[in-house]
Amino acid sequence: MDYYVSLLGDDSNNGLSETQSWRSIERVNATELLPGDSVRFEANQTFVGNLRLAKVNTQRQIDEAGVVTIGSYGLGSATIDAGAGAGFIAKNRGGIHLVNLNFVGAGASKNTGSGISFMNTLPRDTKLSDVRIHRVDVSGFKHAGVHVVAQPIDNSWSGFRNVRITNTTSHDNGDAGISCIGAWNPERKGYAHTDFYIGNCSAYRNTGIPGKGSHSGNGIVLAQVDGALIEHCRAYENGRLNDYEGGGPVGIWTWDANRVVIQSNESHHNRTGSSKDGGGFDLDGGVTNSVVQHNYSHDNDGAGYLLAQFEGARPFYGNVIRYNLSVNDGRKNSYGGIHLWSTGANGGITDTKFYANTVYTIPSANSSPAAVDCTSDAVRNIRFYNNRFHTDGKADCVRGHANRNVVFENNTFESNYKFPRAPIEA
Repeated sequence: MDYYVSLLGDDSNNGLSETQSWRSIERVNATELLPGDSVRFEANQTFVGNLRLAKVNTQRQIDEAGVVTIGSYGLGSATIDAGAGAGFIAKNRGGIHLVNLNFVGAGASKNTGSGISFMNTLPRDTKLSDVRIHRVDVSGFKHAGVHVVAQPIDNSWSGFRNVRITNTTSHDNGDAGISCIGAWNPERKGYAHTDFYIGNCSAYRNTGIPGKGSHSGNGIVLAQVDGALIEHCRAYENGRLNDYEGGGPVGIWTWDANRVVIQSNESHHNRTGSSKDGGGFDLDGGVTNSVVQHNYSHDNDGAGYLLAQFEGARPFYGNVIRYNLSVNDGRKNSYGGIHLWSTGANGGITDTKFYANTVYTIPSANSSPAAVDCTSDAVRNIRFYNNRFHTDGKADCVRGHANRNVVFENNTFESNYKFPRAPIEA
């Protein structure tokens, strides 16, 4: 069935045509939408309420072929005004496509939910599939603009697979722009989610939630994922209100994940209100077999490219950082353009390569950064080769050059580089 919703409609209509359209979000919420159904809101109109997909009657219907599509009709996009609540919630359902919509909350300080929320609480390693978010704008929510979360009732690896978020903008939210998390269980093998793609998305001015008690104000962050690609995205001006001293926000990053590729993105002017992070890109706690390549990081409070292994994390190994550019990162708290930090958990950061990266670094009023900081002893088999490190002579090229667990080969070090007046382009 194809259902239509218009402010000129009536909830007593059957909703099956533009001339018999429904009027309200409440009428949509009361309908059991099955695979193959669609809901179209009239473009350039604002509908007040909180979209919630009604639960289907049988588990069998969750996994049937076909999807539920929710979008707009006419020229332009419809707007869902969620006020203080969530914009869209789907619990224990896959096969959902959100296309060409705006979701608006009352503002990060007044709202209480996330913009778009997909949640899986099912037991027995159930992976819900085929979630699409395309040409969507999300703003003004307390938590994440887009939030994919697994909270299975039996502590299994239930979650989502085959998730695509494309051409989507998430901005002016509290905790994050785009966030994915699962039930963290470092004692077990496996991951909650698999096969994620995030492309051509923007995450900006997601400033953080003061007093949250953990890192807050991230742009794009994926956790508990096995197999993901983030590319052609932009993250900027996030994290300003983070006040957590145990860790901070980053523009684009992943943790507790395997086989993640982060490529051809730009992350800049990200901030932190604490002494931690506020960086451009990050592979953090328990990341394995992942690649960060062809990215541009600049003017961030924290590191341009951070590798961090926190206490209790799963092993960290087999990662590659290559063909990236860092310009004037470490504007606060004396981070490196490339920075390694490790507690030594599960062997620390091991078997990692850095090559063909370029870093330009100068001091700031609030920081004495370095092009590279690898002073942490809790690293092993780290190789830097064919990189270029440039400073103005006041900032360090490398901190930790003598670290016995780090090898430097065929790199270029220039400590009196004359920086151009115009910004360096990627």
